[in-house]
Amino acid sequence: MKSKKALMLGAAMMASCFVSAFALAEQTPPKLSAQTVKQAVDKALKQGGTVEKAIVSDAFKQKLDAAKAGKPKVSAAKAAANNAVVDAKVGQLVKPDQAKLKEAAVAAFTPLFPTLDINTLYTVTGVETGAQIAYHFNLPKNARIQVQLLNQSVGTDMSLTLFHDDGQGNLTPLGTSDNAGNADEYLNGVLPAGDYYWFMVANAASNSQFSFGVAVDSNIDAYEPNDTEQTAFALPDALNQVTGNLDSVNDVDYFSFTSLRGQGVGMFLGDDGAGTRNQWIFERFDGNNWVVIQPDSTSTYPNLTPGYTVKVRVRANPAVALNPQAQYQLTLGSAPRLNQHNVNGDNVVRIPSSIFQLATQAARNLSWSTQWSDSTGEPLRGVTPVLRVDKHFGATYNWVNYEAKTGITGAASGNVALGTCSGDYKVRYPDSSSGQTYNWETWFNEGGWRIELKEFPGVGVGGNITQYVSLGHICSQTIVR
Repeated sequence: MKSKKALMLGAAMMASCFVSAFALAEQTPPKLSAQTVKQAVDKALKQGGTVEKAIVSDAFKQKLDAAKAGKPKVSAAKAAANNAVVDAKVGQLVKPDQAKLKEAAVAAFTPLFPTLDINTLYTVTGVETGAQIAYHFNLPKNARIQVQLLNQSVGTDMSLTLFHDDGQGNLTPLGTSDNAGNADEYLNGVLPAGDYYWFMVANAASNSQFSFGVAVDSNIDAYEPNDTEQTAFALPDALNQVTGNLDSVNDVDYFSFTSLRGQGVGMFLGDDGAGTRNQWIFERFDGNNWVVIQPDSTSTYPNLTPGYTVKVRVRANPAVALNPQAQYQLTLGSAPRLNQHNVNGDNVVRIPSSIFQLATQAARNLSWSTQWSDSTGEPLRGVTPVLRVDKHFGATYNWVNYEAKTGITGAASGNVALGTCSGDYKVRYPDSSSGQTYNWETWFNEGGWRIELKEFPGVGVGGNITQYVSLGHICSQTIVR
């Protein structure tokens, strides 16, 4: 019989090994890996009791064998339909109701074998050599899974294969585990939502029994499977910001970025504003070792050989309890460079710097613009410059953020309505910008502005040394004698 440890099955899966990464719901499901469990998982599957053997018929044996051979079998009726000539009257095009089509497709699907629940451990008894047994399960969402066949009787030797059904009875084998003797069988991986079959064959059995089930964890992000350096999720040529999560303490997320032009590459890991950054350890690969990037710190390769690939990973901090619902925000891609910026106020009679140092002065509106590129001058498209304005300094800063998105040239601009105010300060000064000298009385408030980049901290205008550019919000101006 199996060890007690083998009974511990979990909804939090181990890291998976695949032939190649795939985009969930966009490509054919990947091959699963046959892999022995190396560590206990988080919780046991609920017991589902004993089920009747769902024996595979001769017709389905042929279908399964054809699928294994890579030759999906087409029914005679379907083949005839494919070759039939159809005469149809051409009428008005009517867009189909997508919701009804989806409902009809779900209702029309009939699994080839009996359906069992996920996250449940079932037992089969009375198994003899040569028996072929199959059941169906459905994944309602993309998920990390572990398919198990456990607790085989002494002298029993079962194999386990997982098949995917495309919804029309066409089967694709995803992987097989066939360990010697009565050793446990496991298949691990990340799969899209859909319909799947356990297929179990008794290589040797005599009135034997075994248990089987599938542990499912749907708390995964859109970049899985990326649990190994070989399956790192490759990010496109841009400054990318992605949101992910670790679904268990054993999960590790790998990402890569290739510097196509030899441009500098920057990286940063933050959280979603919930104060959860200390749950994760963020590392970059220097070619030999994984180097930790400290929280609240960016890391940049200023210059690289064209075609060089930068790899990073996110893993759980063992010193902090992991919340699988917490989301990290990873920035990886072309390091940003601010080439141009302008922040201008509307038409006011400027307060002289000899009276008050106010670099930017505005009464009701600010206009601003920026232009960004990578280190080679290639425009950065789709990044988010932020103008941060505090129009009235008080005991603490009160920054208000105004965002814009860069276009194909890397440029972004916007306007800020400052509104009215009553000034803290009053000054008088002469001005002759109109060609004639007048004495002006001006009420104003002191504030400031900064320019930052939402995706990558530490670049822009304003920083740790000079925190902001001074702003005078002009409340009122009158000519006095």
